[in-house]
Amino acid sequence: MTTLRIPPNIPKPTLEEMRACPIIKQFDDLGIWFGINPPCIDAREMVLHISDTPQTMYHYLRRALRRLKPAWIVHTGDFVDNVKLEKRPGLIDLYRKKIKDFFAILDEEDYGAIVVTGNHDDVPTLLSYRHNPSVQIWTTPGSFSLGKFSFRAGHTYEDVMTEPAQYNLYGHNMVHPSGVGANGNMYLNGLQAMYLIHIYSGEVTAIPYPPGTDDARLQRRRVSL
Repeated sequence: MTTLRIPPNIPKPTLEEMRACPIIKQFDDLGIWFGINPPCIDAREMVLHISDTPQTMYHYLRRALRRLKPAWIVHTGDFVDNVKLEKRPGLIDLYRKKIKDFFAILDEEDYGAIVVTGNHDDVPTLLSYRHNPSVQIWTTPGSFSLGKFSFRAGHTYEDVMTEPAQYNLYGHNMVHPSGVGANGNMYLNGLQAMYLIHIYSGEVTAIPYPPGTDDARLQRRRVSL
């Protein structure tokens, strides 16, 4: 039997080239419909906001970043949300193992990222971990500007409401869902969806989390009958 070897210098096809094939596009569109694949959006001028990510969605997050290629990533805490470290500190070893998997995703590309610690994160572990220098670890809420807009990021709604910016990013719980404040500022709860914010137009696009994310956050197991 003859083994055919592909020369290593042949470049991999781009997403656009693969989706030019009707069969591949059909399957990809079905994956997007069912929430298995991220949507095909050019996010090179957008901020991606995510929050409270259980390890079960790490594979999806990796695919999303490869496909979207956002200008910046803002994560507003609880990076391994299925490990409720504040309630179960004895799981610190599991947390340390999974946090390496989380940062490995951010280290794949030179993503600019701001990650704000949550109540289920261990600050000493995070600060001791060697990660891509383009990833900023914030242990307190903070503000920044990108493009034409100002942003504030914190783990909770209370973290951002005291000094609100034009776009306020948070997570933690669903007491305060996403919406527009009385002052016209935008409040985006990263538990509801992953959000893309265009840094020049201000347009916000919501991307649903993959199926099972909320179950993993709440530590619920689906039982098949």
